[in-house]
Amino acid sequence: MKPVKIADYGITEEFGYLPNNDPARSLSAGNEEWDLFGKDIPKLLMSSNFRKRVTELPDFNIKALKGDAEIQRAMLILSYIGQSYQWSDESPATTLPKKLALPWYEVGKLVGRPPILSYQSYASDNWRRIDPHGPIECGNIALQQCFLGGQDEEWFILIHIEIEKKAGKALKAIEDAQADVASNDADKLLLSLTKLRESLAAMYAVLCRMPEKCDPYIYFHRVRPYIFGWRNNPSLPKGVIYEGVDEYKGVGQTFRGETGAQSAIIPAMDGVLGIDHEKDELREYLMEMRQYMPPQHVKFIEAVEAGPSVRNFVKSANGSKLISVFNECVEIVADFRAKHLEYAGTYIHAQSQATPGNPSAVGTGGTPFMVYLRKHRDETKLQTI
Repeated sequence: MKPVKIADYGITEEFGYLPNNDPARSLSAGNEEWDLFGKDIPKLLMSSNFRKRVTELPDFNIKALKGDAEIQRAMLILSYIGQSYQWSDESPATTLPKKLALPWYEVGKLVGRPPILSYQSYASDNWRRIDPHGPIECGNIALQQCFLGGQDEEWFILIHIEIEKKAGKALKAIEDAQADVASNDADKLLLSLTKLRESLAAMYAVLCRMPEKCDPYIYFHRVRPYIFGWRNNPSLPKGVIYEGVDEYKGVGQTFRGETGAQSAIIPAMDGVLGIDHEKDELREYLMEMRQYMPPQHVKFIEAVEAGPSVRNFVKSANGSKLISVFNECVEIVADFRAKHLEYAGTYIHAQSQATPGNPSAVGTGGTPFMVYLRKHRDETKLQTI
């Protein structure tokens, strides 16, 4: 069992899972109209004929994309346009036009994710610094792309971006902790787990700031509707057809909607702390979420899971301080899940459903989220040593 090395997966202590360079701000010549259309989405959603306007765009030029940052931006733009196309009208579209569907699919293949908005495009690739030399945290970051815009949508996503940034120290602590286990060094492991605990606590403190500028009513009625997917959505029983995508053979696709469960942070924490989830529908859902993550992040999680067991080492070392710090790490992961459950209750479950495309009993990922989140929390709490 080899200790994981974050550098092997393009991850750094400074940026965590975020790109190591600030995301591209625009697309190169050849796709300017798509770029401008994306930036104008908050205005265009307030106008009429959104879907018709999409079909009038010139063909998307994938060959004009220069480098990885631009490919990621193309996925972001196409995903926002695609979700807007889907949810801009009173009834959802059962077919996406070839003009949009084909490039979305092809760029999705380049980034290793399905043609639907996923967490990576929604949050991790969707920011810019206000002061280019300042920190990547709330107060110095702004979104590059919104649906309707406004404080609540902006804040909801910015909170996630700062958490991703703060996760960098925790991901490095995972590397250090597994190396300490491999070298049989309990003293060093105590330091690594202390660093992990501090990073988890810092991320949790950011999550607790969500209500500061994101109101539950606004979130439910103005932010959430645009991030729904096509799976288990009562308004799309047969999924969505991607016109012009030969591989789908004209069959409706049922992709999951954007959800925080597509972030690779908590799965990595589960991996290093040995937090197991019962083999049931919920576990299957968590594994399915990996299809919507960047492939390198999935490989990292798998490497953490296959690496030296920190849990077993702590159990056998039997040092009270080591067990205490380890358990504090597990408890903060449980706190994360408890806070997520609390927000799901106030921001979603307690709201009144107004349209079939925005159900209050089903998550954006298409799950009975209150049941799942409660089970996540309870399973985690029971796994201290």
